Amino acid sequence: MKPTTPKSLIILVLSAKGGGTGCALRARYIAEAFEKRGHQVHFIKPIPSLPLWFDMVLSAFYYFWISLWVKSDVAIAIKPYPTVVPGLFVQKCKGAKVTIDVDDLDYDYSHGWFRALHKWLQEPWPKWADLVTYHNPHLREPLQKVFKVPAKKLVCLPQGVDGGLFHPGPLKMDDLPRAGAALKNRNGKGPILTFTAHLSVACDLEPLMESFKLIQRSLPGVQLLVAGGGPDEGRFKRLALDMGIAPAVHFTGYLTPRQVAACLKLSDAALVYYKDSSVNQYRASMKLREAIACGCRVVAADVGETILFKKALFPSPPNPAAFSKAVLRALKARKSPREAALLVKTLDWTRCIQDLEERLRQLCVT
Repeated sequence: MKPTTPKSLIILVLSAKGGGTGCALRARYIAEAFEKRGHQVHFIKPIPSLPLWFDMVLSAFYYFWISLWVKSDVAIAIKPYPTVVPGLFVQKCKGAKVTIDVDDLDYDYSHGWFRALHKWLQEPWPKWADLVTYHNPHLREPLQKVFKVPAKKLVCLPQGVDGGLFHPGPLKMDDLPRAGAALKNRNGKGPILTFTAHLSVACDLEPLMESFKLIQRSLPGVQLLVAGGGPDEGRFKRLALDMGIAPAVHFTGYLTPRQVAACLKLSDAALVYYKDSSVNQYRASMKLREAIACGCRVVAADVGETILFKKALFPSPPNPAAFSKAVLRALKARKSPREAALLVKTLDWTRCIQDLEERLRQLCVT
């Protein structure tokens, strides 16, 4: 008897947050991974990020409208915001199994009444879903205690990396954004440090800039490339002026993943800085994985999951002074730790989705 081929699924993927965010990137990578594994995938390109979460308001209507015309076996939403709920509800009424991905404790980035509002907006939806995915094992506890999700609904969906874009191959000048190309063609010979991020409340660029100011004392020609845009870009530019480091700090604005990869390949070291705060214990850093995959020297603050990658990077205590010393130490090293290349093999997105794929197949046949 011939073995049966596993049934392919029709999968709808939605991002609760706008284009240019880590949420939208995670959604796209998950969609592409399912497609590579033979499933029919509808990834709905998110509305570009707008001030005051206005893109999320518009997205609620946008996703609802699209869901009226799509019939899926599985509907996956990244982040449990009401933005995606109308679309998910339509899909559930049509018989789809709903999966909500909780990547970070978003409400913990806020404070006071806004934190309470943020939590209230997210709290009802994970337990309503058929499955709930998470990328960091530490998230299991708040998912069960705060969001009241039964353990049987939880599935780990690790943070992956696109090996087709992020790899140690040669730099292609055409992929560099204008700010990166200008640094490549400059007359000075100082090292280039790259910090990739969506410049929002979740971005710890301020202490990183304090560390960069200390690095300048030892390396006056050093340059910092801030690769990525976001709602706080203007604030960080003003901060660079106030700190007196603006001539050496270069902002790219929003980038495509291909441009981010080029910026990493341009750099002499990639910087991954997180404060030692409770919210950062629940992160699974996409930029950390992308920098390691590119073969960069990676200097990372020793916070949360970073301990899992210690052999592949140059770790540092999470304070500006210690971090500056770690950067100088990394720049003197000949190359990245050899363990980095071995680690990257485990981070392919098509591997990351396998447990979820199996659970979805089980749900869809019952």
